[in-house]
Order: sequence, then structure tokens, then C-alpha cells
Amino acid sequence: MNPFKSPDLSPLQIQQEKLDYVAKDLSALKEAVALKSQSTPSLEERLIALETAQIHPRDPVHKMQTVSARPESDRMSPSSSPDARQMQDFMAYVRKGHDFVLKSMNGSEDSEGGYLVPQQITHTIQSRLQEASFFRQIARVTSISTDALELLMDQGEAAVGWAQEKDAREETALPELAKIHIPVHELYARPRATQRLLDDAFVNLEQWIAEKITEQMGTKETMAFISGDGEGKPKGFLAYPNTEDPKEWGKIQTLKTGVPGGFPEDSPENCLIDLFHALKPAYLKDAVWLMSRTTQAFVRKLKDPSDTAFLWQPSLSASQLPTLMGYPVYITDHMPSPKEGESTPSIAFGNFKEAYQIVDRQGMHILRDPYSAKPYVEFYTTKRVGGDVVNFEAIKILAFGR
Repeated sequence: MNPFKSPDLSPLQIQQEKLDYVAKDLSALKEAVALKSQSTPSLEERLIALETAQIHPRDPVHKMQTVSARPESDRMSPSSSPDARQMQDFMAYVRKGHDFVLKSMNGSEDSEGGYLVPQQITHTIQSRLQEASFFRQIARVTSISTDALELLMDQGEAAVGWAQEKDAREETALPELAKIHIPVHELYARPRATQRLLDDAFVNLEQWIAEKITEQMGTKETMAFISGDGEGKPKGFLAYPNTEDPKEWGKIQTLKTGVPGGFPEDSPENCLIDLFHALKPAYLKDAVWLMSRTTQAFVRKLKDPSDTAFLWQPSLSASQLPTLMGYPVYITDHMPSPKEGESTPSIAFGNFKEAYQIVDRQGMHILRDPYSAKPYVEFYTTKRVGGDVVNFEAIKILAFGR
């Protein structure tokens, strides 16, 4: 039965009933649309959720969540640049633990949990490490995207010959090649912060993270570059066996003072002079000395053979390094100090840009952990770094002993 054809209603009343009927339908339709928009994510939110699920397929925490679950203050505007959005999302993760997806990053895979640190912060940390670690300043540093760096090094010099225009050219001998494999190893830091510090909007978290990571990682990697055994860490130059033959590959030429724990009483300066002249002139351009503070106290008392001037020349300002026989001296307690009755390799002289190769794997990871060290929030940060000697002729060692 059609309600609008009742004989008891006038034409005007029928028209009014039609209008009321349409109004009810429109109201019900609006309510349905509003309910649908609240429960169904937008197309953009669905894409972001799908990308999150692909990056963290094994982590039950990272399910298909929509961006609408995050506070409006942490939502990124469509007009923001990719780098700005990365930093905004990363800082939301550091401060509050909000989930996020980083795009346009390097080729490192996030297979071990955590998040890739944005390139801006990674570059800041690498720059600080370069400034804080003296060994990175004197050695050769290379970045890679794989798990190891492989090099072919000449163990000798290629033979060459002279010839006039019509002379026969005889075949020249080729040097023997050595294949060097330098893997990268995981180096981690676990700086801690209180939640109150993270909630403080005036605290520069980018700078705080860079300072803490640089402080903890710089010391560890420098120690490994000098004396690391190569097991789960870079191999240091002091880990190689010593030899008296300057041309023996795989060993470092080591001179000895003849006195365990010190210099000989007769002409002690000759030990340093002999060590200096043991290095080929081709490597002298960027050569430096390495020694500990204790060794420094021994060396500063030595004079030249004429007994008129000290071999050690202090720096004129804090920004300059002291010199020994005209070459810079780096003081580090990672070098062994002389011990009475023992033979210790306490002084190194060489061109480390030619001798030692540092390898950095691109990308760093950070995992926010608010549970393991309550009431602190811990940031488990990892990077991969390796190092090894690539030219054994470019380093010479002086050992205090027989």
C-alpha cells in the first residue's frame, strides 16, 4: 500500500509526508557515512600499514596499524619534504615509541629488529666519530653496502725496464698479489635517558643521541684498530706477529731497545733514530708516531746525539700536536706502556693511510627499549665496522725489550 495515496489526506498533507520521508532517509544516510569513515582507513593509511607489515613481517607488534592511531601532533603533513618527514617520524619514535616507516633510506636491510637511523643523524654521528677518533684521521676510511671489503694488494714492486725505439722488450716480472678480506663487525651502544628528558621539547635529541653514541663507540673501535684480535672485532696492527725482515708479508718489522721496560743507558736516542730510518722515504709524507702517556714521559727526556736539543718538541697551542723528529705524535693509552722485565711494543711509527684500512657499513639501527632498564629508556644502537692492515711495510714498531 502506498502511504502517499491515502484518501484521508489532502494534497498538501501528502506533499508534507513525502518531504518528511526524504528527510529521514537523508539523516540515516549521513549517519551511515560517518560511521563508515570512522571504521575504514583511507587509501593512504592502508598503503602505509601495508608497508609497515612488509618491513616487520615477523614482529607481532608491527601489525597493520593505521596512522590515525597516532596523535595529531605527530602526523606528518603532505607538503613536508621526505627528509623532514623521516626526522619527524624518527623523533616521534624516540620520544614516545610511535611506530613509523622510513623511506628513501640506504640499502641496509632491517632484518635484526630496530629502525634505520635517518641519514641526517647517521652523517652527524660519522662526522663526530671522525673528529673524536684520532685513528680515523690518520687511517684510510671506506664506506660499503656489503658485509666485507675485498682488496688485491701487491706484495712487491712491478719490474720495469728501459728500451730504445727499436730495442726488443722483454717480459717483465709481475708482483705477487695478496687478497685481503676485511669483514665488518657489529659495534653497539646502549645509552639511557629518562622519559622526562625525552618529553622535554627543548632538548635536542638528535645532538644527545650523536654525543652518547660517539662517546661509547669511539673508544671501543680505536682500541680494536690498535690491538683487536679480529674475532668479532677489527684486527689491530699490534695483533700481527713481528719480524726483523722488512719485506716479510703478514708480519710487521719490529726493532727492540735491548732493555725490557726501557731504553738502554748508552745513547738511548739511537733507538728512535733507527726506527725512523727503518720506514721507507715513500711513506714519510703522512707518517705519525703513536705511544702512551707513560712512553711519552720516557721519550720527552731524550736529546739529539749532540746533546743540545730535545728530540721531542711540544706544541705551541692546544690545536697543534707535539712533534718527534719533525713528525706528529698521537698520545693514546690504547698503546701498551713499558713494563719492567717485559717486552712491550710501545711505540709505532708509520704512514697509517697506506697501512690500515677502516671499513664502515652504511646505515645504523636503533631500538627503543623502555622495559629492560626501568625507569630509564634504553636505546640499543648498532653499527657495523671493520679494519685491518693492508700494507705491512708502512708500519714500524719499537719494542721495549730484547
